[in-house]
Amino acid sequence: MKTTLNTIVSAALALTAGVAFGQGSHGDPYVPVGTLNVNQAMVRDGVKPQLDWNISYPETVTDIVDIDPRSKVTTKKRTRVQMRVVGVAFQSGPTHLPCAFWARIGGGGNAWQSLFYGKYDAVNPDVPVFDEVVEANTEIDFAARGRTASGSWYSVRWSLDNTPTCMACKNGDAFPDVAPAYDQGSIESFLSGYVSDDNRAVLGPRDLIYLFECYSTTPGSRAFDLQDVVVVVTFHDVD
Repeated sequence: MKTTLNTIVSAALALTAGVAFGQGSHGDPYVPVGTLNVNQAMVRDGVKPQLDWNISYPETVTDIVDIDPRSKVTTKKRTRVQMRVVGVAFQSGPTHLPCAFWARIGGGGNAWQSLFYGKYDAVNPDVPVFDEVVEANTEIDFAARGRTASGSWYSVRWSLDNTPTCMACKNGDAFPDVAPAYDQGSIESFLSGYVSDDNRAVLGPRDLIYLFECYSTTPGSRAFDLQDVVVVVTFHDVD
């Protein structure tokens, strides 16, 4: 938490002890949190009370990780990383096809972890597919790919190169203009809660949303929609 001491507080709080402000639904504060204490022994007629307060401002995702242009991240501090697959929309005509999602913790020669495989109906956004503490200065890579109707695989789309088939957005970022779906309003229902009316990401302050295009490699084409696999990554404080 980034902390500022002796921040001006309103007069309405002057005689309140131990005030706590609200928290977000995922347990990390969306708004400042803090306490205000009064030394009651000093409160008497004609004497100003002694106040002691501490207000902490919530960190954002860029306080916790570095995000490079390829959308891989490197942790700046020890953090609990939680990944949730929130949607899969991959099909050939009316036939839904499976996709896979991997992550690699530590980069380099570390092993890729297979975290999800299935079609749209295998997705459970309430259950993390990864939930572990990751140490500071750790690279985290992401990858996904789709399966063809014949059972072979399309090429892997990952955070290891500069191609736009894997993109990460934080809260307030504009969704990529290389995907016509976002400008045309033809987004999948599972994404509706993450997109504002002006096509910006609506996320918690410590979230990233990863968008994978597993079929087309031609940005701007109708088939290039960056909605084939969608993953939300949240970075929590470690107790």
